[in-house]
This record gives sequence, structure tokens and C-alpha cells, in this order.
Amino acid sequence: MTPDQVTALIGKRYELGGDGPDTYDCRGFLLHCQRQYFGKPLPDLPMGHAMRDLFGAQLASGMWEQVSTPRHGDAALLRGGDHPHVGIYLELDEPGVLHALDGVGVIWSPNQTLRLMGFSRTTYVRFHERQDAA
Repeated sequence: MTPDQVTALIGKRYELGGDGPDTYDCRGFLLHCQRQYFGKPLPDLPMGHAMRDLFGAQLASGMWEQVSTPRHGDAALLRGGDHPHVGIYLELDEPGVLHALDGVGVIWSPNQTLRLMGFSRTTYVRFHERQDAA
């Protein structure tokens, strides 16, 4: 994902259930970016316990991998309070997360500002391509 592509997305409106191209929620934004810019065929991301079940199943299958050192394009699971939030880790001029935030819209947040925004814990997930058996 290039800086120009990021700039084109910043400022898009937040809307619960939005999956583009003009409005997004955080899940819809993550799916859009992973599919459009990183070529990752992710399944739809449900809410609540169904998401937790999908997350566990994808980790167990090896299709998703929790990583301690993120790379450009990995998912960022941001936690602070009761509601988890997701975005895309990007290495631009400085590392940070591109995400759709309720009440704000799509924004770029350098890593050092995430804690100030209330996201005290960040987990990174890498999505792998499905390898078909030969």
C-alpha cells in the first residue's frame, strides 16, 4: 500500500457496517484494504463471539499467524476498554496503523499515539495465502 493510496482513504467516513467505497467501519476497512491492496482473500469478519471463533480457527489452521514483529500490511488488533478495534499496520515515513475510527473516519495513527488514543494493547496478525494441495 503506497502513501498515495493511504492519502486517498484518509477522511472517508465511519459508518457501522460500512465496507466501502465511501464509508467504513473498522472490520469493513480491514477487509477492503487486505483484499484490494494486499490481495488477501479474507472471509467476512463477523461480530462478537463468532469473530472469536473464526480467529481461533484461522490461527489453528495456520492461515493466520500472530506475530510479534509486524510487517507492512499485517492486521493490527487494538485493545483498550471493552471494544476491540482493527486496522492495518503500515511502514510509511514512520510505523503506524491506518484504521476507521467511530466518530472520526479513516485516519493514520503513528504507533506512539495509539496508547494516547486509549489502545493500550496491540496484537499483530499476518494473513497467509491458502496453499492448495498438489
